[in-house]
Parts: sequence; C-alpha cells; structure tokens
Amino acid sequence: MFTMDAGIAAVLGAAVGAAGTVMTGWAARSLAKMQMRAEGLRERREPRRSSYEAFSSAAAALHDHLQPWVTFGRLLGQTPNTGGEATDRVSYLRSSEFKDGYIARAIDLADDISRYGRHVVLDGPADLEPSVAKVAELASGLVAPFRIMQSFSRISDSAGESAVAYDTSEFPDRLKQLERSIQGFLLHASAALDGDASTRLP
Repeated sequence: MFTMDAGIAAVLGAAVGAAGTVMTGWAARSLAKMQMRAEGLRERREPRRSSYEAFSSAAAALHDHLQPWVTFGRLLGQTPNTGGEATDRVSYLRSSEFKDGYIARAIDLADDISRYGRHVVLDGPADLEPSVAKVAELASGLVAPFRIMQSFSRISDSAGESAVAYDTSEFPDRLKQLERSIQGFLLHASAALDGDASTRLP
C-alpha cells in the first residue's frame, strides 16, 4: 500500500494553499474590474438617458402644443378657393388671434429641441444623429411663421400686433412626420441604452 512521505505531503499542501490564494486573488481582481466597468457604464448610460428623455419630451410637447392650431386654428385665416386651377393655400396669421404666450411657447419648445438635440449628439452614439436632425428640422419648419411674427412684433409700432401670410397647407403632414420621427428616435435611443446595458467584459 502506498504511503505518502510527510515532507511530500507538506509540500503538496503548501502548493494547494498557494494555488487557492492565487485563485482567490484573481477572482477578487476580476470582480473589482467588473464593478469598475459596470460603474463606468452606468455613469455613461445615465446622462444619455437624461438627454434622450429631455429631447423627446420637448418634441412631444411641441407636437401637442401645435396640434389644435395645425388641425383647426390655421384654417380660420385661410383665403377661400377662387375656383382657379391652383388653390390659394395661404393663411393670414395675426398675433392677436393667439392666446398670450402661445407663440413664445412654441418658439421656446423648438429652441429646446435644438438645444437638447445637441446634447444627444454629444452623448452619442453617432447613429442617433440623423433621427435627431429630422425631428429638429420638422420642429423648425413648423414654428417658422411664429418666428417671423415674433420678429415683426419687435420692429413694429402697432402695439404688439403682427401679421404674416404663410402657406401652412403642408403643416398637417409635417406634424404627422414629427410624430413618426419622435417614435423613430425613441426606438433608436432605446436600442442605444440596451446596447450599453448588455455590454460585457471581455
């Protein structure tokens, strides 16, 4: 029957103990690296989530702010069809026809979209930029007559009254495009956040 020498047994015992210490140390370092990486991802993910939410919220607020006017209000000042080949689609917009603060609120929301959009682009990822640009472009186009009216009111002597003739016939379609573009941005943003959350250590 085989018997192990006491010296050999001691050496093997020490080797096993050393291996256990090495494995424990390696596991501790790996855990620390994983925790640091997870913390880094969290620190990157939270600002992204905040900028995505601010951008989409401003865009949705502008959509809701403009929808009643685009659907009904803009038609009140539209010139009647003269029966010619081309329909006169120009609306005559007067600042006095809007509630106090309505025009300024629309412009402020469009400016918020532009500002928050820059934050999204800076926070990344880069493939969000086209959807951000589309939302910002549509928002800018929808408030264009309001910007003109605001500019006129700043230089006019007519006690704040300003009016502008503007073709708003494409506004219903642009408003629908804005809604679809917001939804598209949210899908891309969600995928970007999921990509952050699913990142694994090599």
